[in-house]
Amino acid sequence: IDSIRFRGGFADYQHKEREEDGTVGTTFNDQGWEGRLELVQRNRGGWQGAIGGQFFLRNLNIVGDEKFLPKSETQQYGLFTVQSFDLGLVRAEAGGRIEHSIVSAVADADLGNPDIRRSFTSYSGSLGASVEVTHGWRIGLNASYTERAPSAEELFANGPHAGTQAFEIGDPTFTKEKSKGLEATLRGSGDGYSINASLYHSWFKGFIYETPTGAVIDDLPVFQSMQADARHYG
Repeated sequence: IDSIRFRGGFADYQHKEREEDGTVGTTFNDQGWEGRLELVQRNRGGWQGAIGGQFFLRNLNIVGDEKFLPKSETQQYGLFTVQSFDLGLVRAEAGGRIEHSIVSAVADADLGNPDIRRSFTSYSGSLGASVEVTHGWRIGLNASYTERAPSAEELFANGPHAGTQAFEIGDPTFTKEKSKGLEATLRGSGDGYSINASLYHSWFKGFIYETPTGAVIDDLPVFQSMQADARHYG
């Protein structure tokens, strides 16, 4: 072990949305805690990396006329590692992460939802390598697999959201969002210039997105969260 690193953070955020007459219509209360611990490995013949853990806690409570989300809590706990190998001509990297998420909402008669608690265990990993084709120029290929737990907004939203000017509806039955990806890279530099370019393609299963339904509630267009297969490339 070369070093031990720790970072922690706390945020207590509130904002109030006022009506035209100056009265408070809706109050947003958002508290969050996060921490990250890393054990950084010493470089041994070109092999170095880090192993660590991370946590994230969030409490969100919206009170008022434009409450679109019940009082909710998010907990995330993760373990990860990233390793790199520099062999001169060839460089390789590998990483992995496991994360457990708990997303819960308190019963709210105004929004019509009962007590709900969802838990997800997500796995992610990546593997990549690059080769020096000539001095200062490298080409590489990276492959990744990622899983993401849905957020409280994607699961539990059911009301008017003034910030997006939409009536948002989530889906508490959502499953994890999963994706597989490939990326080809080109990096080079010379006298007074440098270039970084990439081509990527990602295949999603259960991609979460919002789509307009055509309905109107409270003078706002209704947007429903959905899941579907998708591709991203560029």
